[in-house]
Amino acid sequence: MKLIEDGITPDTLIWADLGAGSGNFTLALDSILGFEGTIFALDRTLQILRERIRKSYVRSNIHLMETDLAGAKSMLPKLDGVLMANTLHYVKDQLALLSDVKSLLPKGGSFILVEYDREDANQWVPYPICFVQWQRLAIQAGFTLPQELSRMPSIYQDRELYSALCFVE
Repeated sequence: MKLIEDGITPDTLIWADLGAGSGNFTLALDSILGFEGTIFALDRTLQILRERIRKSYVRSNIHLMETDLAGAKSMLPKLDGVLMANTLHYVKDQLALLSDVKSLLPKGGSFILVEYDREDANQWVPYPICFVQWQRLAIQAGFTLPQELSRMPSIYQDRELYSALCFVE
């Protein structure tokens, strides 16, 4: 939660978590937004998140969408914010994906990215995007200059995770 909480404001209540996976960040976002928020959790497989929600007392404003972004674009409402945590490093054409993300948000809409601060690829992070690269790429994609929110050590590697907030220009 520490990585994203400073990027969530009271006026941003409708979010999409793109690449929600097992739901760690979806549930953190849910905790921050409270009962008034709505979250659309997108991923090709949401079995783990579905089970976590079923076994817990998570409120029902998390909508699970087992699809990719292309399949969900027409079904998503107008969003206030998009969260992508540990997702962008799987995408080869990051600029094209960011163009799709930008189309989901109004001018001034919030975009929070959480990624590993690394430049070297490996089997788990095939297309890494360090913070400096993210700043350049976000500007190219039509977002404001990302501002770092937080950092924390990765539990999987000797690298840090960073979170950054930017807005649609």
